[in-house]
Amino acid sequence: MKRALAIIMPLLFGIPLSLAAAPASFAYRSSEGRTLLLPYDTIQSMVPIDLGGDGTSELLLGSPPGFVGQVFLVRLDGSIINSWLAYDAKFKGGVNVAAGDLDNDGIPEIITAPAGGGGPHVRIFDGYGKPKISPGFFAGPNNYQDGVSIAIQRLGDRKPPLITAITNTPAAKTFSAFTAQGEIVKSYPFAGAADQANGQYIVLTALENQKSGTITLPKTTQSIERPGKAIIIDLSDQTLSYYEDGYRLGTSLTSTGKPGYATPVGEHAINAKSKLAYSKTYGLYMPYWMSFIGGRYGIHELPYWPNGYREGEDHLGTAVSHGCVRLGIGPAQTLFEWAELGTPVIVQP
Repeated sequence: MKRALAIIMPLLFGIPLSLAAAPASFAYRSSEGRTLLLPYDTIQSMVPIDLGGDGTSELLLGSPPGFVGQVFLVRLDGSIINSWLAYDAKFKGGVNVAAGDLDNDGIPEIITAPAGGGGPHVRIFDGYGKPKISPGFFAGPNNYQDGVSIAIQRLGDRKPPLITAITNTPAAKTFSAFTAQGEIVKSYPFAGAADQANGQYIVLTALENQKSGTITLPKTTQSIERPGKAIIIDLSDQTLSYYEDGYRLGTSLTSTGKPGYATPVGEHAINAKSKLAYSKTYGLYMPYWMSFIGGRYGIHELPYWPNGYREGEDHLGTAVSHGCVRLGIGPAQTLFEWAELGTPVIVQP
C-alpha cells in the first residue's frame, strides 16, 4: 500500500529485500519525550517482549486493519528487527499479538490472532517467524470473523501459562483459555473492561538496560501532510483510505476500473451524493453513490441488479469495474456518511 504525501520517508536501508515493500515509518512521540519510528500509522496491538534476555525489551507489533497481516519486531528506537506474515497475504483484517513463555524454556513465544475479518485462527511463532509448538488452533467457530483479543496468563499459582482469548459472540463476549496445543481449559461469558488498545493511547511497561519504565504512545499518528478531509485511492493494491487532518481513519479494499476502463488518475473532488443511484447504461443500482468526475465516475457500494443479484465481495481487491470505485457493504456507507461535497479524491497509480 502506497502512502501518498507521506511525512516520514521509508527506512529501507539495511532491511532485507523481502521487506522492501513494507510500510513507511511513521513518527510516534511518547509522553516521556521519546520518538519511535514505527511501520504503521495506527497501533492495532503492541506488547513488549525481551527475546534476547538482555534486560531491554523489543516491541511486538501487529498490523492494523487495511494492511497486510504482518507481525513486526522492533527495537525501542523503532528500528525493525524482523517481520513476517502471520496469515495469508490476502488477509487485511488486522493482527492482535501477545507474548509469553509457553514451553518454559526461558524464551517467550509470539502469539497472533486476527483482529477482525478472518477466522479465529490463533498461531504461535518464535522470534524468526517460524511456527512453534503447534500448527495453531481456532478460538471459536470457523465462520466467526469478529476478531480475537489474546493474552498469556496463569490462572492460578503454580499453574502453567495458557493462551486466553476473548471473542464477541452474538449473545455476549466469551472468555476462553487454551493450552498451546489448542485444548480448551475453560470458557465462560465475559463482561470485562474494553480493550486498552481501543482508547487513544497505548501504555506499555518495558525494560531498558535492566530498568522498568512506562511508555505512553498515541494510538494513531499523522500519515499524510494535508489539512482537512481527503480520500486516497491506490490502484496498485486496490485500496481506498480516508484521512482527516493527516490522520488515517480507515482503509478498505476496492474494485476499480479494469483494463480499458481505468479509473482516471489525478486529484478530483466529490461533486454529488445519492444514497441510491441507478445506472441506465448498465441497468443496475449503486448504493451510497458519490461522483467525483462529472457523473460518470463515482465511489459506491457493490452494485446490484433489479432482480436482487449483487456483485460479489470476492471481486474486491481486483480491478473489474467499468471505472467506478466499488466498496464493500459497510465501508461504503461509513465513507458516504463521513465525506462531504468537495472532499478531495486522489487517485494514484
